[in-house]
Amino acid sequence: MSHLQINGTSLFYDWANDFDPLLETVVFLHDGLGAASAWKHLPKRIAESHNVNALVYDRHGYGQSDPRENFPFKFMEAEVPVLLDLLDALDLERVHLIGHSDGGSIALLLAAQHPRRVKSVVTIAAHVFVEPETQAGIRDLVSLQNAGKTPEWMHKLHGENAEELLRAWSDGWLSEQHAGWNIEQWLQDVRCPLLVMQGDRDEFGTEAQVDAIINRAPNAKSWIAPGCGHTPHNQKPDAFLDEISAFYKNGAR
Repeated sequence: MSHLQINGTSLFYDWANDFDPLLETVVFLHDGLGAASAWKHLPKRIAESHNVNALVYDRHGYGQSDPRENFPFKFMEAEVPVLLDLLDALDLERVHLIGHSDGGSIALLLAAQHPRRVKSVVTIAAHVFVEPETQAGIRDLVSLQNAGKTPEWMHKLHGENAEELLRAWSDGWLSEQHAGWNIEQWLQDVRCPLLVMQGDRDEFGTEAQVDAIINRAPNAKSWIAPGCGHTPHNQKPDAFLDEISAFYKNGAR
């Protein structure tokens, strides 16, 4: 477990296994209220199953990285150069990406804008535009916070920064400007192998997100996880890993 200084911000990162420079690397991008630790044992299982390095890190404001006060418009786009700097600092030329929710959106943006750095992408409940369902789910979390009932898992992931993070992130997502946020124009430039995943009961978005990606990205496949909400990788981990294995075996690696 280590920290790197990226543009004056301390970012936490960790390897799920012993790093081997001869192996390919999979980078895990957590969700909008997640952290490196939210992936639990998944990175290690993928590292062992596919003989790869597995890298997790906390974005600015999350987990063990420096806290932040706000999420300005296009905050997900702003994560792309930060991730590039992180990869450069760790001497990682080309990587595979697995991104959840906001992390999936960031993965799509990096693959579109810097295709030579990305070998494949897996997204889980990625957003490419703003839906009422997403806003409603976030408002529910805000209501819990206002009632003094911020979910305990947030405190486990972010410690004393949990309340500030939820307030800042929800303000960003629910802002009037962000309501018009849309990255569909980038999807045609995601030309690497792409697996698009989402639960059929996702409480933060609909399958319209999946359709938008599949209809634009030229090398995309989808998996709708039956009976799952926003975290199919946690709710049905074995089925999730089977889909990852098939994806990698069929040309993503």
